[in-house]
Amino acid sequence: MHKLRSLLSRMMCAFIGWMIPAITLQAQDAPSWSAFPGLPDPEGMAGMFAGESGGRLFCMGGANFPDKKPWEGGTKVWYDVIFGLRKDGTWERMPQTLPARMAYGVSATFGDELILVGGSQEQFFHADVWAMRWLQGKISFRKLPSLPFPLANMAGCRAGQLLIVAGGTESPTGSPVSRCLAMDLENMEAGWFELPTWPGPARTQPVAGAHAGDFYLFSGEGISVDSAGIKLRTLYRDAYRLSARQKDGKWTGQWARLPDLPGSVSASANPVPVDRKGRFHFWGGVSENISRHRDPATHPGIEKKLIIYPADGSGVWEISTPPDYKSRVTLPSVRWKGQWLFISGEIRPGVRTPAIVAMKPGSGR
Repeated sequence: MHKLRSLLSRMMCAFIGWMIPAITLQAQDAPSWSAFPGLPDPEGMAGMFAGESGGRLFCMGGANFPDKKPWEGGTKVWYDVIFGLRKDGTWERMPQTLPARMAYGVSATFGDELILVGGSQEQFFHADVWAMRWLQGKISFRKLPSLPFPLANMAGCRAGQLLIVAGGTESPTGSPVSRCLAMDLENMEAGWFELPTWPGPARTQPVAGAHAGDFYLFSGEGISVDSAGIKLRTLYRDAYRLSARQKDGKWTGQWARLPDLPGSVSASANPVPVDRKGRFHFWGGVSENISRHRDPATHPGIEKKLIIYPADGSGVWEISTPPDYKSRVTLPSVRWKGQWLFISGEIRPGVRTPAIVAMKPGSGR
């Protein structure tokens, strides 16, 4: 009995010794959260485009259910609206609009332009790519080379001089794709080209990130149909890193499989916020637990947790997030003045929020 107590005591000490570094890590690395001025829209949007031009922050496009919710027979509406952040920190609805109603594409800032890639509108998907510029108090658009096919619900971000998009679907009823496209931002007129595909299944609603010039692809979901014609949803928690390079004047790249995430983060903020040490911060997303709720009218909302994932996949940890801020899906994130903004999005099926949440990653010191 004495030996057993001694063994249990040693095991408990080892367990406590393991827990203390985790608690210390959590204390020093936990991000700070704050409210940011919300959009001047009563409903908010899912799938917006967002970024910076001319030193000004813009949010645009998106979709919502303005009248009735889906379970009440409501119809989703797509928008071409543009909101700009004033110097006093409030939003205004700009007199200009997008070239078309669009949502669920990819946006990225390069130089003094905000690039908008693909997206959807009611019954069709876009292949168009636009560059928006704010100059001398006016918004202008110029057409960039189109995608080789329409695409929405994909992930994408800038990694070095490349703008990379991966996954998604080509039509409202299409299956997830397993393709990775890129455009050299220093040679845009050359258009889009294919990069190698990640060594995993096709997916829609994945999440992308970038660190040290590499492109990262996380999570997402697959869709299949059973013998009865019922759609089946498979959530992924896998992670990959793409190191792109030029060889003989052409871009290529090599993928590496990384350790899995502790859970799915499908449709969480794109791109995933990353701190200066290469730690990705996943807030919200469709998790395995949330996907089991079938009734949107009684849906509890997106889980309030944050996954912090280092670029090499080691030392992953989770923390709860402040209850004052509602986790969400299908939204853009933007780095703005030392913090990351989570812009609008969907807090449960069919329900959006106009709220914007600011997160400043921990110091890590």
